[in-house]
Amino acid sequence: MTIEELADFGALRQLGHALWQEGSARGAAVLVGAGFSRNAVRTGADTPEPPLWSTLVRLLAEGLYKDSNSRRYDPLRLAEEYRVNYGQAALDEIVRTSVCDQAWEPGAVHKDLLDLPWADVLTTNWDTLLERTPTNRRRAFVRTTADLAHGSEARIIKLHGTVGVSERFIFAEEDYRTYPTRYAAFVNTARQIFIENELCLLRFSGDDPNFLKWSGWVRDHLGESARRIYLIGVLDLLPPKRKFLESRNIAPIDLGALATVGTRDEREASATAQVLCFLANARPKAAYEWRPADHAAYSFMPKTDQEIQRQFKDIAYASSLLDQAARIWREDRRNYPAWLVCPADVRRKLSSHSNVVR
Repeated sequence: MTIEELADFGALRQLGHALWQEGSARGAAVLVGAGFSRNAVRTGADTPEPPLWSTLVRLLAEGLYKDSNSRRYDPLRLAEEYRVNYGQAALDEIVRTSVCDQAWEPGAVHKDLLDLPWADVLTTNWDTLLERTPTNRRRAFVRTTADLAHGSEARIIKLHGTVGVSERFIFAEEDYRTYPTRYAAFVNTARQIFIENELCLLRFSGDDPNFLKWSGWVRDHLGESARRIYLIGVLDLLPPKRKFLESRNIAPIDLGALATVGTRDEREASATAQVLCFLANARPKAAYEWRPADHAAYSFMPKTDQEIQRQFKDIAYASSLLDQAARIWREDRRNYPAWLVCPADVRRKLSSHSNVVR
C-alpha cells in the first residue's frame, strides 16, 4: 500500500499544509513520545533499547510486588507507590538506569524529523537524542523553565526532565497532578503553541499516560480554542477506539496498513520514515521551480509505426490518448504559478508536450 492509499491520508495531507503554512494554515508543532526513541542507534549489541512505559511498569511492579504482569497496574499510580515505599531517589534511579542515554545515538529518522519546519518540537522523553541530532535547522534547547527566557528561534522543549540535567523527572501520579502549578511556565508555553499551531503527536500509543494527560489538558484548558490534534503511528485502531479518539478532537492517522511485516518496532520505524518523507516532499514548490510534467509522463503515446498509423484510423484509440494527455495538462494547469508571461524555456516544453497529441 502507498501512503496516498491510507484511509487517513486526507488528515495527513492537511497536516502537511499546516506544516508548510500553505493557504490559511498557521503552522504545526510536534509532541514526540517514548516510541520515537526506539529509532535510536545502539552503540553495543548488549545495550538495552529505550524503554517504553510497559518496560518501566514491569520494573516498578517487580520492585513492589514481585509481579511481572504489568498490565494490571496503572502506570502513574504504580510509580507513586514506588516513591512512597522507596523514596524519590529510588524512583529517579529507575529512570537513570533505564535510560542509557550515552549508549544511544540519534537515528536517521531523528534528523528527518528535525529537518522539517515545525514551529516547535516538544517531547516528554528523558533522553537527549533530539538535542544531539545534527540538523539543518537551528533550534534552541529548553530543558528548564529558565531556558524559556533565552532565544527566539524554534525550540526543542523537554517537558518532563532530562537525564544528566534534571534533579527529578515527571514520572509519578503526584508529579502530573502538581505539574500545572510547579511548571506553570512550561504549561503556558505549551498552551500558546497549541493555540497557534496544529499539533502532531508522534509515536504515542493510545494508552500512553503522557498522551492521555496532555491531550486531556488541551481539551480541558483550551476548549473551543483548541486546534486539531493529529495522533500518528501504527495504531491498528478498531472502530470503537477511533470513534472515541475523534470525539476528543483527535484525528488519528493510523499507519497500520502502511507497514504490515515485522515486529512492532520495525513496523513503527518503517511507517514513521515514510510519513516524514511524505511531509518533507509536501513542501510547496516556489514559482521558479515549476515545470510541466516531463516526457516520461507521456509513456502511453504511440512509439511504433503501427501505433502511429492506428491513431489516425481508430477513433476510440485516438480519443483515449487525448484523454490521458488532457489529464496531465489539467494537473499542469492546476499547479501553474500564475505567471503572466511564462519563461521561454518552460514555454518550449509546454509547446513540445502540446504537440505530442496530433
